Amino acid sequence: MSDAPAAEGEGPFEEQRQIYDLLSQETRHLILQFILGHPTHLPSLDELAYMMPKNKAAIRDQLQVLDENGIIDCYRYPPNEDARDLPSQFYGLTANGVEILAEYNYLDGLPVARALYDNTRLSEKAQRHCDAPRPELPDEVTDALTISEEPDTDFSRLERHIRKQKGNTHSVDDQVAVAKAFYSAGIGPETEEGIKRSELLDSLDVDIEHQPRTVLDYLVDAGVLSQTEPPGPDVFAISERLDEIVNGQVTEEAKANLEALIAHIDDELQVTALAEDAPERNGPQARASTPSIAVADGAGRTIRSILATEFGVEPEQVVELLRAGDPVDRLNTAVEAIESSEEVTKSEDYGQIVFVSPAYRYRLTEHAMQLVSTSE
Repeated sequence: MSDAPAAEGEGPFEEQRQIYDLLSQETRHLILQFILGHPTHLPSLDELAYMMPKNKAAIRDQLQVLDENGIIDCYRYPPNEDARDLPSQFYGLTANGVEILAEYNYLDGLPVARALYDNTRLSEKAQRHCDAPRPELPDEVTDALTISEEPDTDFSRLERHIRKQKGNTHSVDDQVAVAKAFYSAGIGPETEEGIKRSELLDSLDVDIEHQPRTVLDYLVDAGVLSQTEPPGPDVFAISERLDEIVNGQVTEEAKANLEALIAHIDDELQVTALAEDAPERNGPQARASTPSIAVADGAGRTIRSILATEFGVEPEQVVELLRAGDPVDRLNTAVEAIESSEEVTKSEDYGQIVFVSPAYRYRLTEHAMQLVSTSE
């Protein structure tokens, strides 16, 4: 299944968990999504950086992880090496990667990923990279990633059903359009995940006048779409520092972030000018005598002084307070206070623990699929 098998004695369930962790990390998940959606399935690093809200260093690190685990490979094209404005390295799936993605139903999302890419407006550089000559993928990879031509489809029965159920609603035309788009994108009962409401307009080639939530709710009520929660925890805890899910390790990760924050406080040497309306001027910390710990007679403002004001304690008590009480609450409150300040800059060595509830996902029901007929 994977080039990174489970440790001896841990069994297939541990291997499945490792593969799930490998594929589900946010940056790696986005890389795979845009490889699937790319017209040639061989994007360059610059193309990935344009499509993803991540910097090149973070993308390169996760490309290396996927490469080391046999999911992708770096495909080189030497003729481009002497061309100043063309890439010579591209990233695509291996035969092993295709096998794993097929097993975990990633390939079901090929039409959606391609539609998302096709509906994205590229910069001049991204378009130049997209049009650049590049090597061929192995035949077994190309065959697995080829979207077969769709037969002619008759939506008349599905449309009649929707209009009979929801003909008295203002958004009925949008409902019909969305239902057809779901079918055309292949998002049916066999699609494991479906799509989120926030992905509707970007993932499907559909233009609607009413709110997506309204349209989707009516289609669920009409039995055309099913609404499901994705498998996994009810809430995901995400570490901003790691950019990873840390369920089961929340307290430990919060404490690690707090220690990094405390190290930043201890290392802080630069003191900036204190604004006239800064709360430190009137708080108890304004009476402290050491500028590196607190504000002294308007000399400047530090992270320590900001947190002293936020928590209502003396500056010298900040570190002790950060290590006491609920570490997640202490961390998130402290980071929010630092980020809200214009006088100091937060370090990348720490961040908040964010809790996110998984969004509902939608897909066509079996009944809706039966209402659609096709002819070759």
